[in-house]
Amino acid sequence: MENSKIAALVELGILCRGVQVEPVGDGGADPGPHRFSEHSQLCRYENPVYRHPFEDPSVAAYAVFAPDTTMEAALSGTRLVILLGAADTPQLRAALAARSAVVILFEPDERVLTRFLDQFKLAGLNRPNLFCFTGEPRSFDPPLQDMLPGDMFRLGTPAVFVTGRVRGLYGQWADRVVEYLETLHYRHAIYGLSGQALNLSRPVRNIHRGLLYDQQLHAFENVPEYLTAPPIAGLRNRLRGAEAILVAAGPDLSSKLDWIRRNREHGVVICVNNAVKPLAEAGIQPHFVIINDTSIDSGMVFRHIPKLPETILVAHCLSDLGGDRFRQKYLFGSFLPQIFGEREDLRLHGSVISTAFSLARHLGCARCVLVGAQLASTNPWGLSYAPGTVKDAPEAGARELTNEHPQLCPVTTPFGEPLFTTLNFLDAALWLAEEIRVSGVPCVNTSKASILFGEGIEYDEEPALAGRVPNMKDLFRPEPPRVDRAEAGRWLRQEIRLWTSVAEAARTLLGDDTPAMAAKGMAILEQLDRNNVTYLAERFRGFSNGEFYRLVFEGDESSRRKGLRLYFRNVLAMSGDFLALLRRDAGIL
Repeated sequence: MENSKIAALVELGILCRGVQVEPVGDGGADPGPHRFSEHSQLCRYENPVYRHPFEDPSVAAYAVFAPDTTMEAALSGTRLVILLGAADTPQLRAALAARSAVVILFEPDERVLTRFLDQFKLAGLNRPNLFCFTGEPRSFDPPLQDMLPGDMFRLGTPAVFVTGRVRGLYGQWADRVVEYLETLHYRHAIYGLSGQALNLSRPVRNIHRGLLYDQQLHAFENVPEYLTAPPIAGLRNRLRGAEAILVAAGPDLSSKLDWIRRNREHGVVICVNNAVKPLAEAGIQPHFVIINDTSIDSGMVFRHIPKLPETILVAHCLSDLGGDRFRQKYLFGSFLPQIFGEREDLRLHGSVISTAFSLARHLGCARCVLVGAQLASTNPWGLSYAPGTVKDAPEAGARELTNEHPQLCPVTTPFGEPLFTTLNFLDAALWLAEEIRVSGVPCVNTSKASILFGEGIEYDEEPALAGRVPNMKDLFRPEPPRVDRAEAGRWLRQEIRLWTSVAEAARTLLGDDTPAMAAKGMAILEQLDRNNVTYLAERFRGFSNGEFYRLVFEGDESSRRKGLRLYFRNVLAMSGDFLALLRRDAGIL
């Protein structure tokens, strides 16, 4: 019979229960205390330049705690406290008394939770921002990553406290819980600063941020495709029941090329953009190539492959669309839907292999085989990729491990193999493993040297595929998208006027040698800060935001004039690039 107090916690929305952990010990009350966890924080593997990325250098994006941190010290530095072990301790009571703090309590043994509830009255737990969990962290439905809001992890770096009982009896479970929650903290509080959205923006100022430079450039480059390439709605369930081969660019790919070649007629080959070059060099034309990264670098691979007439490109509308390498393209994600039409999105996170899985689901595929989806490396100092990709080889040579950046984060596969990965890939693997688990789509990973495992993902080095890929000829004859060409023309003319005006302002300022130049420049800069031009310039080729900031905001009058000239030279060059594309587009319309 279920314990009434546990049932009450569930009814109150305080307790969520996952798949229960195999109990260890006698289930007696945990005497505590909660001590600060001795594990190495995941944030230590982030580049420390992102710890203080803001204009105000005293503001930290995350905290690195001392090993002897007390609860009182933790609460002075964060509003997010993680407690492992249901024990009535001074540390628990201090956390609960800090009304502004969010407290997450995990307990592996519901017998111990019952003893705890006998001592600690329910009323003491019925407080805002207390969340209790029992069970395996990767067993909840919906997953923890969907239950716990992102804003929670922006309250501060998780301070983790654990009882001796949990550390001694459930150490591996505790490690899984902590890694899951600290990965979510990275996802919501750090990645936005170290990812491409802001990684060239340090120090981060308070300016308007819309499209990235790379995205704006691709938006103008891709107008011809916006007129002809249909949305992915035309692919929904078109290959229902087929098996999919999802090809990533991990180092094991080279050893799987023969298997892919033998099974191309039995499984729909969906290849990520960075893996298409090794496949093409092996004479294998994938059925689909997928790209979701909107950076300029991600599209460089398309400059190194032949035309692939049998391959369909599925791309985010703000990505590089590969020029003439692909005969047919389908787009996802919306840009100016009132002009170019609404497009569905694909669920994705962290790595393009997640987008490949989402495309397979969108196509209606019944099973997915993962090839080269390793998201990790045997090298502690850099990720390795398959031969033939456009990725640089990592630095070689033995060095003593430091358990902090620049070393990669250590991970262990389900087969006991030690590997290393980036925080981004650790996060991507968690997201995709949880997505696969709740999707019900069975997956097979062909590599043991991978961190992409979990419920719903089994290992098989060379799985047998029995089916046949359906005829795809109709996918090369889709209905064209519905585009309001008149409105598109008006938008292009408006953009031409805008960037002509921006270029003229930059040109005029660069020609000003009067004493008023700096004051005029700062006034124009303030306007461009507000309309996204400055954000675009931060990622423009060759521009250094750090140098610009030091000259304009930290130097004397002479330095300010020099910094403004640096800024406006780049704005002028960027405007010229945009105008060339816009005038080409206007000619097409």
